[in-house]
Amino acid sequence: MTKIKTISLALLSTALCAFFTACGDDNSTSTDQHEHFEVEGWNLYWPNWELAYSVYRGKADSSLEELKVNANCMSEHISIKFLDEDKKEVAGPSDDEHSLGWEVGDSKLLDIHWEGGWGFHLKGIKEGETTLILKVNHHGHADARTPEIRIVVDKSLKADECPFQEDEDED
Repeated sequence: MTKIKTISLALLSTALCAFFTACGDDNSTSTDQHEHFEVEGWNLYWPNWELAYSVYRGKADSSLEELKVNANCMSEHISIKFLDEDKKEVAGPSDDEHSLGWEVGDSKLLDIHWEGGWGFHLKGIKEGETTLILKVNHHGHADARTPEIRIVVDKSLKADECPFQEDEDED
């Protein structure tokens, strides 16, 4: 009788192990498996390729000034390059499944104008300080994100006084 119990327990154990292994199998035919974009850091550049912001493994480069934009003005174009585990720059994903996302701490102070791809403009609305988190969006979640980036929205300027202002398309 004990032999039958031992064999039964072994068979049950094997069956349960096989069941749970199959459920978590990486080779399953589930359509929810997607290529994730993993990075260790982010570099943000002004149009002249001057470094505007850099973060690697969660630590921002404190030698760089905070990002600034005037209220009522648009910043110059900011381009993003990503950093791999060796701190080497890599381009962002070029497929349709990944896109730039963001969270603005106070949307009454700052807006983001995305131009597609891995670049954007800051749009100052009202004087003050806020934060910005950039993300690599992928199928409803973020594959990667920056820590909070401090943004200073400086004094309000008239449009013709803005150091950089994107021309509005007139229809």
